[in-house]
Amino acid sequence: MLSAKTDWVEIAEVNPPRLPDLTHRRLDGAWDHVLITDNVFGKIRVSPYSYGARITHDLPDVHPTVVVSTRDRNILAIESEVRGAIGNGVDSFLVVTGDTVPAVDHLAHHYEVVTHLRELQDHTPAFEVGLPTRFQKWQFRQRIGIGAQFFVAGPVIDPETVEPNMARLALDGGEPPLFLMVVPAFSLGWVERSERFGCVAAGDELKRTLGDLPEAERRAFGWCQAMECARRARDAGCAGIVLIGLKFDTIIGEGAAVWEHLLAEA
Repeated sequence: MLSAKTDWVEIAEVNPPRLPDLTHRRLDGAWDHVLITDNVFGKIRVSPYSYGARITHDLPDVHPTVVVSTRDRNILAIESEVRGAIGNGVDSFLVVTGDTVPAVDHLAHHYEVVTHLRELQDHTPAFEVGLPTRFQKWQFRQRIGIGAQFFVAGPVIDPETVEPNMARLALDGGEPPLFLMVVPAFSLGWVERSERFGCVAAGDELKRTLGDLPEAERRAFGWCQAMECARRARDAGCAGIVLIGLKFDTIIGEGAAVWEHLLAEA
């Protein structure tokens, strides 16, 4: 589980399909860990709980972490989904508020859900509960106190932003594991779009370099920048990274191949 302080972990964010299919089998051999999103940007997809369960049944070497969005569910509905997923072998959940596109009422508070699920741990097979955090020490420490067992922070797109933002959390080694979300910088337009949905602002140098590159060289540059973010995250005390913002075909095809190649060169 991600809450276990073991080796460095690299995680790929994946969106479930719009309708049930067997595309999850393509993850086999591509990634060992995946983070399954929960209807991001208000686009209805297959339940991440059932998608995670399908992975645990069909791909024993792939470990799923299910995003639990509290945006439009009450706590009983969330617990029911979690119980079902646990019964199907899923043991990792990341609780988030969820986006408001379209705007919806938040029927369950994410802090309350974390507390509730931690209490549920006394009555079920082992599972873990995590939370996101901003790069704010006060929020990080508050969420540790609530009982979160692992964290994700970011996302970042520029390697130069990793160290100063991680320093704001003042890690001392006694905290639960923290994973840094990373977005590859494939184009200037993609960088600016990523900033709009909450990515840490990239520096002018990265934007200048990316803007001056021939189009044919931009994707390779983006993957190299993502790998450099990962290297710096590891040096800063992170337990791993989560590659986010990519299409399913990209993350299991180009992403898996390029990442393996870059790791071999590192």
